[in-house]
Amino acid sequence: MKELEVIEINNASYVVLKEIAHNDTSFLYLSNVNDEEDTMIRKTEGDMIVPLASEEEFEIACNLLVKQGLI
Repeated sequence: MKELEVIEINNASYVVLKEIAHNDTSFLYLSNVNDEEDTMIRKTEGDMIVPLASEEEFEIACNLLVKQGLI
């Protein structure tokens, strides 16, 4: 069984469903442990996990999922 990575964001626990590296950025696809309808995409900057900065980054993150055949 694979161990899941769980991170805390705004006092909620999120499981990292997928991490995809693209250029100098890693996109994290997250799901709330207690609410499967609460999902989000974040990115890493150094050791920090931050929100996406623009609609363009959101489109890149979604396209990466499509290219990997995940949606």
